[in-house]
Amino acid sequence: MAQDKKPETKPADKPAEPINAQVVDNLTPPAAPQPVPVPEGAVVKTTELEGGVIAEDITIGAGYEVKPGGAVVAHYHGTLKADPAKVFDSSFTRGEPAVFPLDGVIKGWQIGVPGMKVGGVRRLTIPAALAYGAQSPSPDIPANSDLVFVVQLVDAMQIIDIEVGAAEAEAVAGQCVAVTAHTIKDTEGKTLDSCDSKVPHVWFPGEFAPVEWGLNGMKPGGKRKIIVPKQFNLGSANGKPDWAQNIPLEIEVSLITARNLPQRQR
Repeated sequence: MAQDKKPETKPADKPAEPINAQVVDNLTPPAAPQPVPVPEGAVVKTTELEGGVIAEDITIGAGYEVKPGGAVVAHYHGTLKADPAKVFDSSFTRGEPAVFPLDGVIKGWQIGVPGMKVGGVRRLTIPAALAYGAQSPSPDIPANSDLVFVVQLVDAMQIIDIEVGAAEAEAVAGQCVAVTAHTIKDTEGKTLDSCDSKVPHVWFPGEFAPVEWGLNGMKPGGKRKIIVPKQFNLGSANGKPDWAQNIPLEIEVSLITARNLPQRQR
């Protein structure tokens, strides 16, 4: 007599896994930047600076004060002095501030932005000789044009000298091969990278912009704290450093030696 077959049992269905909201957020493309209005208001302070640059403060910020040779996150709105309705460039229209070292922009900005504090708004009137002169970069800017910029200082790289080195030579951003002992942390205090003077790190130009710009003007033997806004933490062309990008950083660095390479011809 044949034995009765036992009924087959199907494996129980696995419960559905909960949706990970963080994963969904990471898959969602960020919203496109939207234009923001150009700040307006009465001028509260007017100062004539070097070379005839006129600085008109509309809002005086309450944050960190930018030093010469600093690096900033800023919105700007550029017009011609001769034709205020002619806008030749505006980050407000694009909806995203620009990120740059002052040493990399026109001389009028190098003169007019230092002294601003984060949160401030300043209108700069810049003579042609301290702007683009006869070599205009755009058909929207006639040669030898005086320019007007409304600048809103969103953030800045903060440089705090703990010890000033005694050497004569200074590190020059973009040219310096720097040997450092350093500690790099996120804002929660987690150490992302560190080395000491026994096994220091050699930084080459272009390796990591926050260090390159943060060492600018520093003398060997000095020690400095650099507070880096997230907009500067974009990694580097060679993929290093390999920690999270687009987060603020705090860097404490001791400059052991520095050698400035000859400036490249453009």
